Amino acid sequence: MFTLSPEEWKIISPHLDAALEMTDEACSAWLESVREENPVLAEQLHGLLYERRVLAQKGFLETSTIALPDPRGLAGQTFGAYTLVSQIGQGGMGSVWLAERNDGQFERRVAVKVLNIGLMGQGGEERFRREGSILGRLVHKHIAVLLDAGVASGGQTYLVLEHVDGEHVDRYCDGLKLSIRARIMLFLDVLGAVAHAHSNLVVHRDIKPPNVLVRNDGQVKLLDFGIAKLLHCENSEHEGAQTAEAGRALTPQYASPEQLKGAVVSTATDVYSLGVLLYLLITGQHPVGPGPHTPAGLIDAILARDADRPSEVVRQAHLGADAILTNAANRATTPEKLSRMLRGDLDTIVSKALKKDPLERYPTVMALAEDLRRYLNDKPISARPETLVYRTAKFVRRNRGAVALATLASVATFAGTAGTLVQSHTAREQRDFALRQLARAEQLNSLNELLLTDVPLEGKSITARDLLEREEQIVEREHYGNAANHAELLMSIGAQYSGEEENARARRVLEEAYRISRGLEEVSTRAKASCELAWAAVSDGELERAETLFQEGLRDLPDEPLFGADRSNCLLRGTEIAYRRGDAKEVIARAEAADRALKGSPVKTPVDELNVLTTLAGAYGTAAQFREANAAFEQASARMTDLGYDQTQKAVKLFNDWGLTLADAGQPLQAEKAYHHAIGISGGGPHEEGVLPALLHNYSAVLRDLGRLPEAAHYAESAYTKAAAAGDQILINQTLLQRSRIYRDQHDFVRAGEMIADLEPRMKRQLPSGHFAFAALASDKALLAEAKGDLPTALHLSNQAVSIDEAAIKLGGQGAAYLPGLLTKRSTVELSLDITDRAEADASRALELLRPRVESGIFSTQAGRAYLALANAQLAQGKTDQAKNSFRLAGKNLESTLGPDHADTRHAVQSELRLGQPQ
Repeated sequence: MFTLSPEEWKIISPHLDAALEMTDEACSAWLESVREENPVLAEQLHGLLYERRVLAQKGFLETSTIALPDPRGLAGQTFGAYTLVSQIGQGGMGSVWLAERNDGQFERRVAVKVLNIGLMGQGGEERFRREGSILGRLVHKHIAVLLDAGVASGGQTYLVLEHVDGEHVDRYCDGLKLSIRARIMLFLDVLGAVAHAHSNLVVHRDIKPPNVLVRNDGQVKLLDFGIAKLLHCENSEHEGAQTAEAGRALTPQYASPEQLKGAVVSTATDVYSLGVLLYLLITGQHPVGPGPHTPAGLIDAILARDADRPSEVVRQAHLGADAILTNAANRATTPEKLSRMLRGDLDTIVSKALKKDPLERYPTVMALAEDLRRYLNDKPISARPETLVYRTAKFVRRNRGAVALATLASVATFAGTAGTLVQSHTAREQRDFALRQLARAEQLNSLNELLLTDVPLEGKSITARDLLEREEQIVEREHYGNAANHAELLMSIGAQYSGEEENARARRVLEEAYRISRGLEEVSTRAKASCELAWAAVSDGELERAETLFQEGLRDLPDEPLFGADRSNCLLRGTEIAYRRGDAKEVIARAEAADRALKGSPVKTPVDELNVLTTLAGAYGTAAQFREANAAFEQASARMTDLGYDQTQKAVKLFNDWGLTLADAGQPLQAEKAYHHAIGISGGGPHEEGVLPALLHNYSAVLRDLGRLPEAAHYAESAYTKAAAAGDQILINQTLLQRSRIYRDQHDFVRAGEMIADLEPRMKRQLPSGHFAFAALASDKALLAEAKGDLPTALHLSNQAVSIDEAAIKLGGQGAAYLPGLLTKRSTVELSLDITDRAEADASRALELLRPRVESGIFSTQAGRAYLALANAQLAQGKTDQAKNSFRLAGKNLESTLGPDHADTRHAVQSELRLGQPQ
């Protein structure tokens, strides 16, 4: 008999349904076409059809019955810390249950997915665990979070996922009668989730309305990565077999042509399914037309027929007048307006996403998202030819007000009215401003062209520093008739010096630009000079002067669209000052203000938008809003790649800042990858010649957290040497503290104390009192005292650290991300002093502060170490069962973030195992 695995049956079933509806002659021809694309699939179909004919002749189908297992018996059973309440779904791999937590840690409802018993012993458990592995690495605000995974006492494998109480996205949109614009905005959230999955090398493969839910608060959640395909396998031989099996499931109605043919699946597969979903959202119909459809008819339509244009399908007569009116009303419009709205760009966008050939679709989900955003902003889309008429029409739609005014002005002129004088004056101002900016850009381009073509001598190596020095000499010797232009060129050189960590040179050039600008009437140049010098002053630790210069520059700039780009750049400089001052709220406020200013500017570049997005991502990380930060970094990374900047210093900064945010979020393994990538872009050789000292310092910190002390020490020393050479006072402080920590870990307490002794007076001179950095300093002094055996001093300093940080948080400072760690460290000191109740209380408080991350399923070292401290305190008080559970949770967090071989991970895992053994 011809045998198939459950996974093979899922891919074959829709094809078999189609074959059974054909005549023998048609079926034979169809099988031959399938054989050309997928010989294995064709052979399986042929075997099944043959066996069906044999069984039919024997009357088997008329006499046999099969008993299916009843899943209702699972109600009330316990899976880990959760009790199943009621079944809420059924899929090919398992059933889905509403469940409640039963261990008293938190009160919440979750969705538990239980593997079908029919798949046990057939590779099903391994595939199910793989699904959990995939879900565990997808942390995104629009993806349902994996909370837990395990094997029940009965041997059934299960996953615990975030329970999403919401409606299918199409029903949600129709229920609220959302407009086309609102539906696209919601759809963009779905695209963001899928793009995140693709960035983690995961293809969803089953995007459809039941897997895209919208909660009552309007938040989209993408569900069910049960048939996701891992694009890149770390263990290629083993993993490849698993993805081959798990990748065969599909929902025919939303499957791509290549899925139905059994051909290679890629990210383009998800682009197609997203195209189907978008078609459904904007038209109310499936691309193959209204049903019902037979399986054969459905497959034929997907493989052979192009979908009607959305603008046409919403007015097709066969739908009936009532259906057409209802469909348009569900989109808050009339049939005529709906057709006009969809005609043109949306027709083109959907058509490109639904191309039969994967190579003809959008290359990435982000490319599809970008075209939709351009449509919403009345900008030309990439999928349409760039004709003059098309671009002009887009310009008119984007600038309806300006075009209307211009038209009225022309009419008024012919009519002899005088009302155009003010408009003419405004237009001249805008024109003159644009011409000045263009002249400066041309001047800078000419200078760069000279440097790149005339300066380098054949056979002579030219460094970036050589070019900058030459550029400075040319600018100083040439006597420009326009002082503002001269100042602008100096500022450009100063910014480039700063990018190369040549802080002293940058400061000198920017001071000169600032001096020249004081005599100018042109507010744009004067303000820019203030803000650029403020940025340079930060590196010298002159935070008060930096803030004064920043405020001076911002005051000079009118809050008008014409100066939007200048205000945005100034505010970006201001975020760095606020960050160094420890004011987290102000960091976000300035970053968001920069975003608003740039969006309102009539003149902006993709680089400007990228700079704002990167800064905003870092700002969210500073305030411990890690989900928002990660989403913004992903968007910025995709934008940077699209712009071709993924091998530039801008990319280095992005991945450095991303690594910093991941480290603060307690994910050092991921942070290490981000820093390593940034160093690779920098071309870091054996001596890290081209790597910025701040990046070396950050990399050292995460290596230390991972227990790789020799490497951490190397990078810390290199960072300190470079920071001292560049005169970066803030970074010198940071590297002193980092070196102290490494010396302490290496038990060189004398040198660790020397570093702190050098650092403390420097910090007091440079930082405002109450800065959260003093909490870190006190905590490190406490850890040093603890390591030396002076526990009373360690406790006193730990109390001081917590108090300083709490005070900084109350004042709006950025100490919130560090308080759980400070409490956990104090807990370990209290436990050493046998103050077990206070040790437990501090660890519990740390976990309460981390609760939003713990409940959302985001593993972190902070949570892992807090659980570890809690477990040790509970064990010391004889609370064995509670300690065992805390050790288990500590192990899960630490294994995911530090790795299984880290000392803290091993301690947690071994302690749980020891407590689980019979006493």
